[in-house]
Amino acid sequence: MNIEAKYDIIIAGGGLSGLSLAWYLAKGGYQGEVLIVDSTFAPVNDKTWCFWTKKEPPFKDIIYKKWNKCWVSVLDYKTFRYMHSFSYYCIRSGDFREHVLRELKWQKNFTLLEENVLDLSSNKSKASLITKNGDTYLANYIFQSILKPRELKEGAIKYPLKQHFLGWEIIAIEDSFDPETFTIMDFDDEFSPGVGFMYVLPYTQQKALLEFTVFSENLLKKKKYKQKIRHYLYHNFGLDEDHYEITRKEYGIIPMEDRPHHPYYEQNIINLGSVGGQTKPSTGYTFTRIQDYTKDVAQELIDGKQPSPPTPSKFKYRFYDLLLLHILSNSTEDSLRVFRSLFKNNHFDEILAFLGESTNIREDLRIMSSVPYGPFFKAIWHNL
Repeated sequence: MNIEAKYDIIIAGGGLSGLSLAWYLAKGGYQGEVLIVDSTFAPVNDKTWCFWTKKEPPFKDIIYKKWNKCWVSVLDYKTFRYMHSFSYYCIRSGDFREHVLRELKWQKNFTLLEENVLDLSSNKSKASLITKNGDTYLANYIFQSILKPRELKEGAIKYPLKQHFLGWEIIAIEDSFDPETFTIMDFDDEFSPGVGFMYVLPYTQQKALLEFTVFSENLLKKKKYKQKIRHYLYHNFGLDEDHYEITRKEYGIIPMEDRPHHPYYEQNIINLGSVGGQTKPSTGYTFTRIQDYTKDVAQELIDGKQPSPPTPSKFKYRFYDLLLLHILSNSTEDSLRVFRSLFKNNHFDEILAFLGESTNIREDLRIMSSVPYGPFFKAIWHNL
């Protein structure tokens, strides 16, 4: 075994979770040696991360846009909704990576390595990372976000749903958008199988990101997403293909599944991000959960403590997610009815608190009593 170097910490994967951990370590004054490994560190804006919070947002210096008003449309219910306690933010992945890497370049104890990871392994005292060119790097701990958990068995997942989407960032030749109002969900009532909706982030009167998003087990051909976006631009904004320019494209697949919680890849190797179970199954949102965990674990490492692995959501939220996954998997009609009642019968701040897992049991019961009982009774019966 060709051992190249030894480190205190290795971060395998330079995406959102890996670089967030590196950021909090660096800003907190961590003194150990850190190696960050990824195939490339080029700052490309190929993803847009959105989140909501009542507090000062993380990475406030690179917030690309903020909203406090949204549009929702499902079946016959169409309305504007306002946020009073929360704000909704977006950060672009290229801006994030550039911002973090700029900070890390000032830190002499942080090393960046552009290599592909072949394997990870560990014993009681050390963890090792092997690159595809055969080099081995040792560390006390490895935090990884690139390999699926070893113990993950696909057969153990009852509802293998995915949130998949294709988006266009466009510039229109004329004022077409309200930059103060984003569209959180404009459902395509005729789409099947699965649940499909348009998600719109307007940055200016002429610039916006539009994504056709689907909750389903199977992916679409990319031309189908594109057809939906073209149709939406024409029928909702009066824009045909000659009236806008596509400046950037996004494509993504986010797991929305009842995946068993596997915080460790092996001993001394901790899973981060989606592979660490930090994506909320019923929504696909991950950003805030990653920030909360990486900030806490960075402080543990700075204090010289053993790092804690990511913890699962409370049982009640995992059960709520399981019920909604059952409904999304089995009935498009029931899914739309649930979303219609959820948005119609609750303040938007209450919905965000519930989805963000910051509600008490009384607030949970109020949310649950606002949606049709039938689909949830069926889901409970099938998941007891």
